[in-house]
Formats: sequence, C-alpha cells, structure tokens
Amino acid sequence: MAEGGQAWRVLSKIKYLKVTFTKNLKSIKMKNIFILTLSIGIMSISCESTESSPQVIGFSVANGAESTDIVAGPVDIANIWATYIDAHNERDLEGIRALDAEDFQAFGPAGEVVEGTDAHIAFLTEWFEVNNPRWTILWAISNSGQTPEGEYLDFVTAGHEVTLSVDGNEIKVYQVIDANIADGKIVNFNVFQQERGEASTD
Repeated sequence: MAEGGQAWRVLSKIKYLKVTFTKNLKSIKMKNIFILTLSIGIMSISCESTESSPQVIGFSVANGAESTDIVAGPVDIANIWATYIDAHNERDLEGIRALDAEDFQAFGPAGEVVEGTDAHIAFLTEWFEVNNPRWTILWAISNSGQTPEGEYLDFVTAGHEVTLSVDGNEIKVYQVIDANIADGKIVNFNVFQQERGEASTD
C-alpha cells in the first residue's frame, strides 16, 4: 500500500508539472504574439506618420504672402544637379541643353537674366571661352516649397567653389545656387555670389 501511495503521488506531481508547463507555454506564446502585433502596429503608425507629415526644415515668405513651410525634398534631384554641373565642367553643351526645361530661366548675381535654352547656350559658350569657369559642389540640399497658390515645387539649394580665369589670373568665388527642378529638368535657378577678401592684419 505504501508503494502504491508513493507511485500515485509521483504520477500526480508529473501530471501537475505537465499541466503547469502547458499553461506556461501558452502564456509565453500569447505574450510573443502580443509583442509581435504591437511592434507591427507601431511600425505601421510610424510609416503612416512619415508619409503624411514630411519633415519641415524651414519656411518661405514669397511676395508678401503668408509664411509657408519648406520641407525635405526628394533626394534624387540632388543627383540631377550634380549631373548638370558635371556637364558644365566638361563643356558638354548638348548635355546642358538636354537638362534645361523648355521654359528655362537663369538669374545671375549681377542682375543677368537668361531666358530660353538657346540664350543659355550662347551665354555659356562665351563665358567658357573668356573665363573658363570650373565648379566644385561643396554641399547640396533637396527641399520642397509651397507657392502662394498651394502648389509644391522641388528645389536643390547648393553651395559651390568656382575657379575663374580673370585677366590671366586665377581667382575663386563662392556661389549658392537655388534651382527649381521638375520632371528631371532644370526649370530655373538663382545665383548668389561672394568674393572673399583677405582678413585684416591690423
């Protein structure tokens, strides 16, 4: 009888451990499922927030209109600008022509206005011959801004070091160019230029 009672107690303990293990296993599985579901939910919300709320990086006030946000723009347009600058350095006038939009415009640092691709090519042909300009891109930022009419336009704002030949001497100037790019073409750009002097020793 003692041996039978002991065997019964052992079997009871085994049964208890089995039931407890099964419950724990189910609990662990439910926790893992909950954690996985929660993670997927958080990722979905994060993706939706990114798509619906572009990153604001500044603001614009155009023609006395109310301030509008400037947001981070598409990264690929910076590569279009880099290709455009490469074409200038390589004197590839046909490559430049291919990247100019049909209604191309350029506004220079001294009030120059160039309208149309033919006028742009004529301007560059003379400038390449006289001053032999060479550009090095120092930085470039893709951004998108909203017009007063509510339309978003894409821009690349880029800083350049430009080497020029003037009267037989080589000089360097620095340009910030703000270029509107659409459908892979340069629609227009504004050039802001600085000539740096030497620091005073007095």
